[in-house]
Amino acid sequence: MSILRATQCSSVLLFCLFCGMGELSAQPSPSRYLDIAPAAPSVRTVSSAAVRAYPSLHLSLDLDLAYVGMVSPDAVFHGCPRNANPNGNVPGEGIAPATSQQALEKASEVPSWMLLSNERIVENLEPPAHAAASASVHSRPAAMRNHFVTFAYGRPSIIAAPGFVVTDSKHRLVISDPAAGAVHVLDPQGKTSFRLVAGKGYRVHRPAGVAVDASDNLYVADSDIGMVVVFDSSGNFLRYLGEYKGEPEFASPRGIAIDRKTQHLFVADPPSNMVFELDLAGNILKKLGRPLRGSAVGELQWPTQIAINHEHIFVLDRSGTRVQVLDLNFSPVGSFEISRSLNPEPYRENGLGTDEQGRVYVSWYRSGLVRIYSADGKQLSSFGQSGVRVGQFAGPGALWIDSDDRLYVADSGNGRIQMFQLKPHP
Repeated sequence: MSILRATQCSSVLLFCLFCGMGELSAQPSPSRYLDIAPAAPSVRTVSSAAVRAYPSLHLSLDLDLAYVGMVSPDAVFHGCPRNANPNGNVPGEGIAPATSQQALEKASEVPSWMLLSNERIVENLEPPAHAAASASVHSRPAAMRNHFVTFAYGRPSIIAAPGFVVTDSKHRLVISDPAAGAVHVLDPQGKTSFRLVAGKGYRVHRPAGVAVDASDNLYVADSDIGMVVVFDSSGNFLRYLGEYKGEPEFASPRGIAIDRKTQHLFVADPPSNMVFELDLAGNILKKLGRPLRGSAVGELQWPTQIAINHEHIFVLDRSGTRVQVLDLNFSPVGSFEISRSLNPEPYRENGLGTDEQGRVYVSWYRSGLVRIYSADGKQLSSFGQSGVRVGQFAGPGALWIDSDDRLYVADSGNGRIQMFQLKPHP
């Protein structure tokens, strides 16, 4: 009993220490970018003045941004409760803190057999093996052990390093997580959450981009086998796309997107310097790009991401530093270079998104910054910085904006998805 109490006390102490780190001071004059969560000062002081650590930001003439929650590494949704106060701010302005690094390190010390997950596992094995779907069902002693391990060490991490994210009509998050060998489908209510297992011997070897059609079927780009793998909304395998006479038509597909109106699939294939348009049966309709080129408009150079709104198709290429603009007929109409951060080195993990108003969002993987542009390339605003707190990012990759103007950021280095609400400025 004394050992249990000591473990519990140490766990509570770790949590309290972490929450104490959440006190932030306002930044008097943001210059290079707007911060949702400014860096903490070198000497922490407690002031009686109310400091809004995570305000709704005014980003441009007609756009505000508000933090609404996150999916943490344990695949749990954390909203922004009105009365929560974990960071020492005034009531009503606190939010759930980021996952404690100490808790993650403690979790890694626990034997793997003790970390039982409640996530339903869906295995789609390659032929001649048979696919199977199973759920983790635990006895009461096992459930008690889970409760103890969760209390003492923090929840086990389920999401490792999210690379791509999209949502379906039920508001479920579909997260490509190659580091964990999985595609997670997470229901905010926890009712239909499951994991598609990836790796050698499974239908998906290495997941990359993800997309969802009007029937909530799941499309997963497989950068290893060179095809797009399609599953139904429950995770059952349906078909491969991009296969011709038993051979893949893509070299290593990465970013994918589905046009909501035409229900056509677009696939970025970086090694071939091309983007493909397909129908959902897998027939290639159009191609854009030329191998070994990429200097002119419409000529691609290592395209990695695709985003579509009701007016344009945007392609991020040239190692994440240029946006090519296409019309919905897949014809080039322009391009613009992205102004770089203080570190001028391009990075292929940069993310791309667009909203229904035509704005373009680019995440900078190395700097933890998200920049916002007009469709013609004018920079409108930016937010974020490197860090582990809410509103900060470590390696932000893919972006997704749903039909409700909610922005999802795959915060890869922190193993989580952060969610923000875009709304018109009053």
